[in-house]
Amino acid sequence: VEELAKLDDSALESVSRDEIVSAVARAALLGARGNSGVILSQVVRGAAEELASRPGELVDPVLVSAALARAADAAYASVRDPAEGTMLTAVRAMASRVAHDLAHMDTQRLGPEATAQEQDELLAEVLENALEAGKEAVERGPEQLAVLREAGVVDAGAYGLTVIIAGCLAALRGLAAPELEHQFAPAALHRPE
Repeated sequence: VEELAKLDDSALESVSRDEIVSAVARAALLGARGNSGVILSQVVRGAAEELASRPGELVDPVLVSAALARAADAAYASVRDPAEGTMLTAVRAMASRVAHDLAHMDTQRLGPEATAQEQDELLAEVLENALEAGKEAVERGPEQLAVLREAGVVDAGAYGLTVIIAGCLAALRGLAAPELEHQFAPAALHRPE
């Protein structure tokens, strides 16, 4: 919010998409804390770069798919030794689900005649499916990463990413965010008391 406030004192609608996504990517990097924060900043940067690379296009399923793919690529490239079962796996699962769904969607592109409501509804559909893929990745995390299984937890960064997507979904629909179950790794269920 602080970075966006620096853009212009006038209405946010007059600021270009490129300026907005650059500010958001910069804020994510400057505000990053810990490994998950740094990886999240790269997810944001990758998605932002893709969004900014297509000026004049409405954000639609094709652009969301490309942005998530670029976000996943940027996240993986930012880590020397990527570990599956983490936020990396979750963002890749989301990107994969959106790309798969895209091939089966009736409406993949939005033209300039699309209303804001049509755009929001279509993007919500896309993000709802991405969220499901992210939740599934979070649940599988302990199966993929021994340290999570042994600790009886899921990856906090991957879970956090699903919270962010749930928030985006809520904003698009103008509703409360979908409830996300608190996640426990299978080992947590079998610990002696």
